[in-house]
Amino acid sequence: MITRHSPEITAVRWLSWALLACSLVVVLYVRVRLLDYPLERDEGEYAYAGQLLLGGLPPYKLVYSMKMPGIYLAYAALMAVFGQTPAGIHLGLLVVHLASLVVLFLLARRLFGLAGAALATSAYALMTLSPAVFGLSAHATHFVVLLALLGVWMLLRFEKSQRWRDCFASGCLFGIAFLMKQPGMLFGAFGGLYLLWLRLRNGSIDISSRGPHRRGGDLALQMGSFTGGCILPFLAVCAWLKIAGVFPQFWFWTTSYARGYVSILTLSQGWTNARVTLLSLFVAAPALWIIAAVGLVLLCTVRTELNPRIFLAGFLVFSFLAVCPGYHFREHYFILLLPAVALLVGFAVWRSEGWFKPASWLRVLPLILAMLACAESLRAYHEVLFSLSPTEASRAIYAQCLFPESLDIGRYIKQNTQPNERIAVIGSEPQIYFYAHRLSSTGYIYMYPLMEPQPFAREMQVEMIHEMEQNPPAYLVFVSHPNSWLIRPESSRLLLDWIGGYMDRNMQLAGLVQLTGPGTTETVWGNEAATTSLRSPVFISIFERTKH
Repeated sequence: MITRHSPEITAVRWLSWALLACSLVVVLYVRVRLLDYPLERDEGEYAYAGQLLLGGLPPYKLVYSMKMPGIYLAYAALMAVFGQTPAGIHLGLLVVHLASLVVLFLLARRLFGLAGAALATSAYALMTLSPAVFGLSAHATHFVVLLALLGVWMLLRFEKSQRWRDCFASGCLFGIAFLMKQPGMLFGAFGGLYLLWLRLRNGSIDISSRGPHRRGGDLALQMGSFTGGCILPFLAVCAWLKIAGVFPQFWFWTTSYARGYVSILTLSQGWTNARVTLLSLFVAAPALWIIAAVGLVLLCTVRTELNPRIFLAGFLVFSFLAVCPGYHFREHYFILLLPAVALLVGFAVWRSEGWFKPASWLRVLPLILAMLACAESLRAYHEVLFSLSPTEASRAIYAQCLFPESLDIGRYIKQNTQPNERIAVIGSEPQIYFYAHRLSSTGYIYMYPLMEPQPFAREMQVEMIHEMEQNPPAYLVFVSHPNSWLIRPESSRLLLDWIGGYMDRNMQLAGLVQLTGPGTTETVWGNEAATTSLRSPVFISIFERTKH
């Protein structure tokens, strides 16, 4: 018989804590070192909308987007605490990420014990650092993960307590996850189906029962409280936006336009996107993905308690479904899948320990191999994580995107405008609005919807032109970059044709930023900008309104 203090058990415990501690040190070191990492486009949108909220303006008034408002509220809260800077935003992300790690550890320890929990938590922590999922940026998916994990934690708590209020709390957390990003609803669907499974598994539906404690009544109360919890946050947001006077815009962008957006790509195009992204994820951490695959095989083949197997399988399926809407399969979408992948890694080690005799030192072998896999996951992007400066890291990850230069452009505009003056960015670079601390002339902070093959595109271009004419910008920023437009052959050219004439009539060149080589740019201001020749198709022109 082996005791809890045997050398083998002690070694597993110490290795587990050592792995967890090392992973947390790496996460803290990398994320703190790169706090000043320049904002990318999604972060710029959330930061600008959060900035407007802190200034008293509701979302969808000057920010047209299909994103749900929960992420704007989260950014506003984080910036109120940590400041309206890239460092403040990324410090807030660090807090959210650490909270996710705590909840994931508690979940995994409940399922697998210490070794499996330490490994699952470490795998998630390190995989979400990777530029392969754009993990250094504060995407909405990080916030969805935290709330989904909290919802799952409350659901498992209900499994023991059988209290309806735990169902309600779980539903509320899933409902808030949906408000961070629409795919969060898939986690709520998983929670509801798992709750129903628990009741069926426990034989709780008995229509022949009589009396005040009829089991069918328990099911109705629990499912009703869970569903009510899921819906309540959305109803509260709808009421708030109705009072704020922006409900029609909110409903159009998050439902009517969103339906058109998710139907743009075909299944075959989605499959191509998925293959490319999954390959890049595998290359970034091949050993951890192989262990996760082993965990999936074990989940399907070994005999163990049914409820944990149903939970893991369901969580994996719905996590993957959360990545799928629209078939875009963008890199940061897969952050939603990584908690389930990490749990499979922990499950694989937990089950493989049972292959060896209790008193054998070979019990530590699966954990040691998994520790090496965690270390290997840092290899592919070690320069970005440990060597490059925040600006250099941004250039290495986003190549020709001029995100570092956006900060200089925003500062220049802020210094040369009054707080009540408006600006316009003709391109999809909303971070410039945030850096400039100025209101936009139009709610169209992205050009993507205007160029997409969806029925509202031309109407949107007309509306954007009207808004800019009604609110003339003191400064206009024109972005020449393919990724800032995503123009298709069938895209309407109305806006592009109009903007050239508008700039000729009303604006004069005040600055020019252009790409001059791999990772190098040139920035000129004032009279020098007018005499500098363009040497690259990738550039940003800054125009000042002329005095009439």
